Amino acid sequence: MFELTYQCNFKCKHCYIPPSYKKRYKKKELSTKQVFSILEQLKELGCFYLGFTGGEPFMRNDIIPILTYAKKCGFEVIIHTNASLIRAQDALRLAALNLNKVDITIPAISKKVFRHITGCDARDKVFATVKLLHENKVNLGFKSCVLQRNESEMLKIIRFADSYSTLLRLDERLFPRLDGSREPYDYRFESM
Repeated sequence: MFELTYQCNFKCKHCYIPPSYKKRYKKKELSTKQVFSILEQLKELGCFYLGFTGGEPFMRNDIIPILTYAKKCGFEVIIHTNASLIRAQDALRLAALNLNKVDITIPAISKKVFRHITGCDARDKVFATVKLLHENKVNLGFKSCVLQRNESEMLKIIRFADSYSTLLRLDERLFPRLDGSREPYDYRFESM
């Protein structure tokens, strides 16, 4: 897994990246040239499978060149995204790259719960992007954290994934924040 950025346009309460890191590390992100160098080193070490994550990888203006370079190096590539920043031209480029998977987080189906979890109104954009990527034959995957707030929507999320014949990964694990805060645990689903 290659974490490209702490930046994210979502403000998920259960996220392991503290809000303060987004400001503190913005100027310390690796340059495109540095990322390419690391990809070359990983290739030399025999790495075969590579996942890109963040924050939100599409917060980087150079994400498409990074993905292109990774494919050029021969990696099998997955990108983990919230899909809210993928534009139509990005969808075409992603289709051309033939990535192993664009793994999209689906926190909820309803607008109300989606907004509560993510802190933003990007639900319609995410679902439009899913449709656009599917129409462009991009390999998709879905994932969702099982939280107190979306537990009642799990069946709807499962049905949504099924409607695209796409694998859905449900995760009940949450992690402390990078600064040691255990706040994300406040949002976890408590099984009976």
